[in-house]
Amino acid sequence: MSLPFPPGAAQPADASWLHVRQMVSEPVRVQVQTLVQRSAAALSDLFYERMLSDPDMLRFLDHEIVNRRLHASMVRWLGLLFDPAASIPDTLEMQRRTGEVHARIGIPHAAVARGARELKRAIGQQLLGDPQAAGHAGQAVQYVYELIDLALDAMGESAVSNATRLLRSEESYRMFFLTQDLRAERERQKSQLLEWAHQILVHNYWDVVHDDAGAAGATGHQVSQFKLWVEHKAAMMFEGVPELALLRACIASTESGLLPRLKEASANHSNAKGIVNELHAAVDHMKGLLGAMFDRLTAMEDGRDNLTRLLNRRYLPAIAKREIDLAQSQSQPFAMLAIAIDSYAEIRHGLGAEVSDAIVAQVADRLSESVRASDFVFRVGDSQFLVLIVEAGASVTATVAEELRERVARMPVRTASGIAPDITVSIGLAVFDGHPDYQRLLERAELALREAQTAGRNQVQHAAPGLAEAGTRENA
Repeated sequence: MSLPFPPGAAQPADASWLHVRQMVSEPVRVQVQTLVQRSAAALSDLFYERMLSDPDMLRFLDHEIVNRRLHASMVRWLGLLFDPAASIPDTLEMQRRTGEVHARIGIPHAAVARGARELKRAIGQQLLGDPQAAGHAGQAVQYVYELIDLALDAMGESAVSNATRLLRSEESYRMFFLTQDLRAERERQKSQLLEWAHQILVHNYWDVVHDDAGAAGATGHQVSQFKLWVEHKAAMMFEGVPELALLRACIASTESGLLPRLKEASANHSNAKGIVNELHAAVDHMKGLLGAMFDRLTAMEDGRDNLTRLLNRRYLPAIAKREIDLAQSQSQPFAMLAIAIDSYAEIRHGLGAEVSDAIVAQVADRLSESVRASDFVFRVGDSQFLVLIVEAGASVTATVAEELRERVARMPVRTASGIAPDITVSIGLAVFDGHPDYQRLLERAELALREAQTAGRNQVQHAAPGLAEAGTRENA
């Protein structure tokens, strides 16, 4: 049965649902509904049995929750999904709400899809074995599969949309944190850490008399202040920072290892002294990890390089992807320049870090002031930069690249020591060729840069044309 819309006509959002319902006759839809209603409880058991067999799902689901709440919810979901008389907007809304819940609690959509495959297989087998379905079992099975797939699509779209919104909220929180006084927060948490260590010694080494409530407050409460901050605030602020996992492990080993040993040895100070030294070493290690975490936050999370204040790699994927989207939708070419300071390793080895850092900062300034406000300049290595030249084809970008090379070569270098070596750069140029993966454009630019360095440095090399670059429209 065909769609009730002419080819090419705009269709409402629920057109696909209407189309699937019209794949089979009303009697077949009713027959499927009857079969599903009859076996809804068993199907729910099958779905959650599959979900609970996945170890990653055990933190979201347990048997008590499944038996008490989710089992009944699945029965209702099956009833509405296969009800031929149910309103399509109501059915869609149920999928969207389900997707929202999955996003909020973090249930992977892939796990839901695996459970749904069990449902489709089980319902399909029942239809194929039902004598009343003879003659139209194939159509009925296709109807079941497509209806469940539509529900999964709607759930997935809702889950992705809500997960994206949650990620934006987390990012906003991190940005809010970055607007606060990082130095003060760093010192505050260092103080909490030291206070915890002090209270451990007070109550487990210096024989200070305390009651049970005081002991709980001293050994439990003080560690909880720092530990709770690590588990709840730091876990969001420093997401992905490797020192966070090390800090958690150090806290855990101190609580589970050092504290019981110190308590056992507290009656004999000579025996406890070595454990106290281990505690001091652990606290020093945690202080170092804490400092490294804040250093990473200030250096990376704001997306800018400390020395040059240029963008770093953090925002390169998002910016490059956006430029690719614009280039594809508006047929506007753009290009990437990979730039490296020539002989930088020799300069740093011969003149030292202070002079080489001054050179990097001055090259960064020259690059920034030599491109348009609409272009993007990144520092991506000790002596390497990337420049995105927007709305410019090969000839325009080649002119820009040559001008950058010449301006750096003419740049008067200023250093505190008065040493002023001649500085040049090599440049690799790649024009967007239509490929949607920015990494491919980056690799082509970096390959051209290596060719420029190999060919003698202080020059611009063009990347070999890609699939569509030869025909790219120039934009003057």
